[in-house]
Amino acid sequence: MIKTKSGLTSPLIMVVTSMAVVTPTMSQAVNVELSGQVNRLIMLVDNGVEDGVVNADNSVSGTRWRLKSSGDVGNGVMAGLYYENGLQSNASSSVSVGSLDSDGEGGDVGSGDNFSVRQANVWFKGDFGKITLGQGDGAANGSAEADKSGTDVIQYIGSSADLLGSMEYGTSGVKVKDARSIFDGLSRNDNIRYDGGNGPFGFAVSLGNGDKTELGVKYKTESLEIRAALWDAADSGANVAGSAISASWDSGSGLNLTGAFSGDDSGNDPANIYLKAGYKMGNSAYGIDFSETTDKAAGDASSISVAWVNNVMKGVQAYVSYRIESLDNVAGEDDVTALVAGARVKF
Repeated sequence: MIKTKSGLTSPLIMVVTSMAVVTPTMSQAVNVELSGQVNRLIMLVDNGVEDGVVNADNSVSGTRWRLKSSGDVGNGVMAGLYYENGLQSNASSSVSVGSLDSDGEGGDVGSGDNFSVRQANVWFKGDFGKITLGQGDGAANGSAEADKSGTDVIQYIGSSADLLGSMEYGTSGVKVKDARSIFDGLSRNDNIRYDGGNGPFGFAVSLGNGDKTELGVKYKTESLEIRAALWDAADSGANVAGSAISASWDSGSGLNLTGAFSGDDSGNDPANIYLKAGYKMGNSAYGIDFSETTDKAAGDASSISVAWVNNVMKGVQAYVSYRIESLDNVAGEDDVTALVAGARVKF
């Protein structure tokens, strides 16, 4: 059976995916799922020198599509594949000062299209745990991102770089992504990964090209999630090691709290701290957060933001946020401010 994530069977999807999945020797059924999302926003941005309105793809959780397939290969073992492609047009993380006009009408928004392979792996799962081979999340990826607030579609620990990473603070010559980092493992890379655990406890280890090594552990219940990780980029080119821990607690009565601390051993041992308080009521989630990165070569930088997310219906979210990005003690620096509104639709 071939279905979209929403559960709706599509004849067109059946034809396309059947061409990609051929299993002539298997008597067991193979499940294939096609899903994805479109996430667009409009930002009113002011970097203290230029201001303007831009229409962009939300890089916090960008537009993408994915194909997942799984089947029973016998002896209690499941096998499958996971392929995901990012399909962003004018990614918010690439919007620069050149995208703004002082007349406030937008200007050159030519950051272009961003097509990327996010996941391309095969996996095997059984009583032994799960083994994944190919491009995918390293074991430490996401270790700084525990978040039960419900506002993470527009407001999470990495929002500074995802929304405004290419924006310059005034005339400082420093971009937001130069001064901000969440130090969240080694992201997606070509690796072999093992996942294991029992009940609410889980762990993962991975080995990637260039001898990248990562270890991640987690504890997850309905009300609490804790993640922690260590990683070493070895001779892959980055040549840094780091660690991260994050936690998020949902009271069940609306209030939720999130925090994270992470860093690596590059330069002067930079680090990042993140704090968020949120509240859920009905179909809405509200959040206020603060984040600060210290000891990066570009200077110390911080951000504060407020956000509102409304779950309009299953798979559809609308959001509004306002944020201030600040750089300390750098000549020509000025705050970057952004008023953001947008929507994400999943299928």
